[in-house]
Amino acid sequence: MGVDISTPNMSSDPLSGDLSKRERQVMEIIVRLQRATARDIEGALTDAPTYSAVRSILRILVNKGLVRKESADGRDWYAPSMAPATARTGALRAFVRNFFDNSAGEAACALLGQKNLKLSQEEADTLMKLIKEARIE
Repeated sequence: MGVDISTPNMSSDPLSGDLSKRERQVMEIIVRLQRATARDIEGALTDAPTYSAVRSILRILVNKGLVRKESADGRDWYAPSMAPATARTGALRAFVRNFFDNSAGEAACALLGQKNLKLSQEEADTLMKLIKEARIE
């Protein structure tokens, strides 16, 4: 049942493709909010570009099939075209690929090595099970 982050199946992972920094930021906002207008996204962006630029980024994401656009109440609304779990997995894969040289182990060690991190018994049990499944014998 484990997710193999170190060798993602690119064809089944819509977020595995290259996104620009702004495209990724916009995707993160849309996934977090689940439904947003271009103004909502503009307001949530750090050092936001112009409203027109935000709309251009949204158009690109719609064309890539990552975001769906719907019109309601005279406004355009944007939502992720995938389930939140799929978006999280894709974002995590990209993060591990970009910052940990595609090593899920190094990423896990960096996260779990934080001194203030506390896991519930259920979280620890789940992690131990996934580690056992992922081990190379």
